[in-house]
Amino acid sequence: MRLFKGLLAALLAAVILVVGGLSILLLTFDPNQYKATLIQVVQEREHRTLTLPGTIELTLLPPLTLRTGPFSLSERDSPAVFARADDLRLHLDLFALLRRKLVVDRVVVIKPQIHVARNAQGRFNFADLLPDSKPESAPPRSPLGLSVHRLQVEQGVLFYDDDKAKLHGQLDGLDVGLSGLDGGNAGAFHLETTARFVQPALATRIALRGKLLADPAQHSVALTDLALSAQGDVPGLKAMQTQLSADQLGLRTGSLWALTARQWRIKTTGRTESGETLSAQASLPTLDAKGDAVQIGPFDASAEIGAAQALQLQCKTQQATGAWSALRVPVAQCDVQRGVAGKTGAMRLTLASPLQLDLTHAHYVLPAIKLSGQLAPGAKPQTLALQGNAQYDNSANGPTAQFQLQGLVTGSGVKLSGGWAQPDTLRVDVNADRLNLDDWLAPPAAQPKAAASAPAVIDLSAFQKLGLNAQFKIGSLLFKGMQWSAVQGQLTSDRKTLALQPFSAQGFGGSVDANLRVNLAQQQYTLQQSGRDVSVQPVLQALVGKDFLLGKANWTMSLTAQGKTLPALIASLSGKARLDVRNGAVKGFNLAQMLRNARALLAARKDGQFAAAAGEQTDFTALGASFALQNGVAKNSDLSVQSPLLRVGGEGWFDLPRQRLDYLLLPTVVGSLQGQGGADLAVLRGVTVPVRIAGSFAQPTYTVLWSQAGGNLLKQTLKNTLQNELQKQLAPAQAQPLQKVVPGLFKGLFP
Repeated sequence: MRLFKGLLAALLAAVILVVGGLSILLLTFDPNQYKATLIQVVQEREHRTLTLPGTIELTLLPPLTLRTGPFSLSERDSPAVFARADDLRLHLDLFALLRRKLVVDRVVVIKPQIHVARNAQGRFNFADLLPDSKPESAPPRSPLGLSVHRLQVEQGVLFYDDDKAKLHGQLDGLDVGLSGLDGGNAGAFHLETTARFVQPALATRIALRGKLLADPAQHSVALTDLALSAQGDVPGLKAMQTQLSADQLGLRTGSLWALTARQWRIKTTGRTESGETLSAQASLPTLDAKGDAVQIGPFDASAEIGAAQALQLQCKTQQATGAWSALRVPVAQCDVQRGVAGKTGAMRLTLASPLQLDLTHAHYVLPAIKLSGQLAPGAKPQTLALQGNAQYDNSANGPTAQFQLQGLVTGSGVKLSGGWAQPDTLRVDVNADRLNLDDWLAPPAAQPKAAASAPAVIDLSAFQKLGLNAQFKIGSLLFKGMQWSAVQGQLTSDRKTLALQPFSAQGFGGSVDANLRVNLAQQQYTLQQSGRDVSVQPVLQALVGKDFLLGKANWTMSLTAQGKTLPALIASLSGKARLDVRNGAVKGFNLAQMLRNARALLAARKDGQFAAAAGEQTDFTALGASFALQNGVAKNSDLSVQSPLLRVGGEGWFDLPRQRLDYLLLPTVVGSLQGQGGADLAVLRGVTVPVRIAGSFAQPTYTVLWSQAGGNLLKQTLKNTLQNELQKQLAPAQAQPLQKVVPGLFKGLFP
């Protein structure tokens, strides 16, 4: 017992001696004397400026703690700040120092601010700090071993500016806790922050938790029991809530590089920008990669967008095997479903193809696409059976894509080709044997008569976000009952101007050409159009629902309009137009018939009023008129109508927004028709009788202004009678003296 007590006393004395001596050593150690050396080394080796304005403190009380106080580190060869913090604390293991090992039990960083940036060429502003960037001639590291057990970050901010990926924003309130960094037992870790980005616009709260086991000696990191949650707004999705879980994620670096993942699952809900609900989920059971060899288990994903007709998407792939540069998926299939089969808006589509991936160069190929199914955008379902291929590349110059499809769409042969190229331009070429647009356009929704709905907005914003170069050729096109052939044109957009030029089509015995340009910022339209030898009646009937003009027409128009709705465009319509029609008729009234009651109406000086009548029409051999349009009102003053019986001039206006007109016809009788009131019309020969058409487009009134025609009529009647009598008297008695003939000219003129 005395021996034991002696040994214990000796051991205690030794400990006191060692600890006391070490305490004296630490108490007399001043780390600030090395501050200037540290700043110089950082400047010489890293070309960065380290500032330590405060006093470096070393406290002996457990735990042994080294505190730097405030510090900042500049960008390389620049005074701009790369990182700064209010304090850095290193909690050291005292006994490890005795074994010439630097063991940091915990690193605590208080209110750090770090600015991470990447330029357009893809280089980060911290690339020079990475070990691989150091030259081989760099001084060797200190032989003192370094081990860190735990890391803690409090109230951090990470600024992120990525010019190449076009990401700009910051992570606020960054709170990080990591343990299990020393290769021992797994430790808990957590990360919480709020992502606030301006490009793209998002505000999301992120929380990640799990277990971490890092083994620096084996260059491996293992994460287990992962649980990530995100809440907030992201591009295209509001009030998003995302949950991700995984059983395992393992990474081993070095010469034996490997990656493993087990049972990854993700679920997301939210609202689209249009207010529709969205739910999506995906799962990946396994992923194993060793070196260049990769094996990915079957992938399964589904999504549903709630609307009047819910849209459902289901995607599956078979197990993929190969290398990172040559990964093969035997079959990848996506099924899209919306609505109830047979109803307008319903959709059933299946896209299937093998999949070839080069993940090292972001090159993806669908070598044998099969697209089949049925669409019901309008009244009749449309069946699709197309085959082709597609590929996508994300090269250093930006993403590009190409596709080719051909087959049948509702029995019509169709060829589609195109692609995506920089700068953000979509190219599409369409060739179709025939196309019925009436079957593709949804029928207008029925509106209650009592409810006056606001006019639909013409949304062209998509053309401001991407460039477009589309060409189309359609052998036969049916639109609103009109049959056109040889339809072709080019639609382009440079995100500033949308242009349809040129456009041409043949139909109804003639042809139509047009150029349309739209200023997307101001939504201003400019139209140049011409038609030649077109039977005008079926075109007007289809476009405006009115059957009021017959004949073969030529026309030209140069118009401008501005607005976001169809009524606004009509109200701003301005420009010029010219119309010429041959061998036709104006339906709704018979101008000659209106003039046949001439004697009775003239005697009473009474105007005659008529209404439009079905079956009545005014025939002509030629009609011509030009129009000047201003703010939706078309004015005309040079009407010229010719027929065997009449010559018609006219002037007036047509108010397109209000659907009203006020027009004065000036018909002159130049001939007579036997058996059709010719005797009455003979009285009006050479006389102009005004006819006013006024009121609404739907129900105009026709008024023959006999009260304004009476004076002219008497003069013209006298002139005509004198001419006729003169001809009768002169014809048989040319040899008689004129003085004998003249008295007989007035005989019977005034009964």
